[in-house]
Amino acid sequence: MALGWLISTIVAGLLGTTFAMLIATMNKKVVKNHKGDIDFSKSDIYFHWTRWDYTIILAAAYTFLCITGLFVFLLRGDNIDSPWIQFFVHQTFVFSLITFIWFITRIAFVFKGIKERWSHEFK
Repeated sequence: MALGWLISTIVAGLLGTTFAMLIATMNKKVVKNHKGDIDFSKSDIYFHWTRWDYTIILAAAYTFLCITGLFVFLLRGDNIDSPWIQFFVHQTFVFSLITFIWFITRIAFVFKGIKERWSHEFK
């Protein structure tokens, strides 16, 4: 494995784990019902600005910096053999995927919570 890919894998593992721990620690504030589903009438965490939102913004900003770094090294004339290109390609792919998944998951929880709260109010 080339040096850029190896370093990028280590960095992605460390940053991804750190970001995931920041999000996972919020689970203690989530109330679940007897079936194990989230009780949105008692768990309002999804309707407030939380660490999850800050983590998504940090991951998106890091992705943008990686894209910028990739662009700069490509303009310099480097190719895929360069450790910097390998690093930035891998980081851009991993963190754009992570950011997208977290964002979609966050929106899904908010919409699900709105739907459940709305359906309980009109029953």
